[in-house]
Amino acid sequence: MGKCFRTFVRVCQLFRIKRFVPVTAAAAISFRQFLETDIPFGMRLKSIAGWNQLPEDWKRFLAHDPDGCFLGVERSGEPVGTVTTTTYGKRFGWIGMVLVHPEHRRKGIGTCLLNHAMTHLEGLQVACIRLDATPLGKKLYDTLGFQDEYELERREGIGRSCTFEGVEPMRPDDLARVCAYDAPRFGAERARMLEFLYQQSAGTAKILRDETRALRGYLMARPGDHAWQIGPWMAEDAEAADQLLRSGLAALAGKPVFLDVLRQLTPAAEMLEAFSFRVQRPFIRMYRGRHDFTGEPEKTFAIAGVETG
Repeated sequence: MGKCFRTFVRVCQLFRIKRFVPVTAAAAISFRQFLETDIPFGMRLKSIAGWNQLPEDWKRFLAHDPDGCFLGVERSGEPVGTVTTTTYGKRFGWIGMVLVHPEHRRKGIGTCLLNHAMTHLEGLQVACIRLDATPLGKKLYDTLGFQDEYELERREGIGRSCTFEGVEPMRPDDLARVCAYDAPRFGAERARMLEFLYQQSAGTAKILRDETRALRGYLMARPGDHAWQIGPWMAEDAEAADQLLRSGLAALAGKPVFLDVLRQLTPAAEMLEAFSFRVQRPFIRMYRGRHDFTGEPEKTFAIAGVETG
């Protein structure tokens, strides 16, 4: 049996099979739909990992893609891990919340969860699979055929009183215009996701218009377990982005704040340094498949979050 297994691994290497998972790990778990009753388990895992999500974030995943959120379960019935997928039409799908209980790590379960999510998205005929990886996670994703797109970094700091001009509160009747503005810049239509994020924004969402009342950008924020998360933060230029950032920080004065910003394609990092925001950790945006809809990353100053793009 050992000789056969080693031969199988060698064949996978020779033919560059990208989705190899140890047989023992693959046979050890099954998958079922993640349900709202599983949120306490998901919260335990994300707390162990030190992540920022709240139960409302898990509910958002379920509301957006109820058939694309999964729980990994051992033969005994014990849950061991989670993974979510978020689809944006057929253009691309996002993989997030890949979490494995510490007692079950180093068994290949994380790879099984990832493969299950990829198979689900491929079954939906999504053209491109995307995710935001940590440097450690990137080592696995490289072996699965993912390619680097660009670098991100999480910045953390404190909201503060700021002066700003022209920024208005985002109102419910602004959402349709915001969604139309966002789609070409994000690379796909995501009206439902923006509606969910707006519902979580607790009055912090902002818009900026030009003299013709056309949008120059918008910013949303939502509460988290450790800090408020600003994002998406989209703008036509650095001047508009700066005014939106100032309005967002003023709305969150005295509160801890996270932003996941593009490192080299926008001046977001420099703007945040002026407000003493420090780098918490880096990420690498990666993709697998036909990546025809890149959007306009130079106008994306902060993403919605590494779990949803």
